[in-house]
Amino acid sequence: MQSITKLERWSVMLASKKSQRNERSPWGMAAKNLLYRLAQCCAATAVAVILTGLVSPSVQAQTVQGTATYRERIALPPDAAFEATLEDVSRADTPAEVIGQVQIEPAGQVPIRFEISYAAARIDPKHRYSVRARIARGDALLFTTTQAYLVLTQGAGTEVELLLQRANRPSLKLDRALTETYWKLVQLGDRAVQVAPNQREPHLILRTTGNRVGGSGGCNRIMGSFTLDGPTLSFGQMAATQMACLEGMEQERAFLQALDKVKGWQVHGDELKLLDERGGMVAQFVAVDLK
Repeated sequence: MQSITKLERWSVMLASKKSQRNERSPWGMAAKNLLYRLAQCCAATAVAVILTGLVSPSVQAQTVQGTATYRERIALPPDAAFEATLEDVSRADTPAEVIGQVQIEPAGQVPIRFEISYAAARIDPKHRYSVRARIARGDALLFTTTQAYLVLTQGAGTEVELLLQRANRPSLKLDRALTETYWKLVQLGDRAVQVAPNQREPHLILRTTGNRVGGSGGCNRIMGSFTLDGPTLSFGQMAATQMACLEGMEQERAFLQALDKVKGWQVHGDELKLLDERGGMVAQFVAVDLK
């Protein structure tokens, strides 16, 4: 900083001497201003260089980025929370040292994208580092990692893809996803659904690709489109094949008519209810896992 001060004084003195020789000349005044501004610019640049050199690369923040998902076709509760932790797992006989951590609340839906910040000075190239993650709802653990996902050293990078496993809690019931789930029709209004012999069970599958819906009314295959916006749901013009069956035709027509009235939906565990504009149930389904 002392050298910068000397540079400023030298520039000002030089500009002053030139100005004194020709202080009435406009060109002399312009030269004086130019030299003074040049001195200020040089001083500011030098300060920036010095300050930058004081910041060691070893203490600058770095990040590990990744995604977390699971295999189950179920939706997370709206109040679920996600947590990912970067740990030093070099020693098997001591607890892992936490290097960085990130929490996302609410977690949203998978895949969950996350970024963990850490200080580069804490990374030893000879050590092993791993990322673990968990999804919880209050005190209840829903999903967690069950294997090591190594990062940073020994050939591992700064990006990771986590596959979480469902926690072993048989009493915990998570909500199924509305889309990409096989929904078996079990009730229309207040009437239980009957499956005629040698017919397919009435069902729906809402596909995310193109917002298309397909399924069966029992006798005929049905297809169409849907519009989903949060809690609101509606079906477009539905079409069906033109087979005539001895049984189940009345129920199939009632199914298609019910879809025309749908304005909303609710999922609780494995159960789906389609609602009309007043919130009344027009159809009820249960989720079926296809093998």
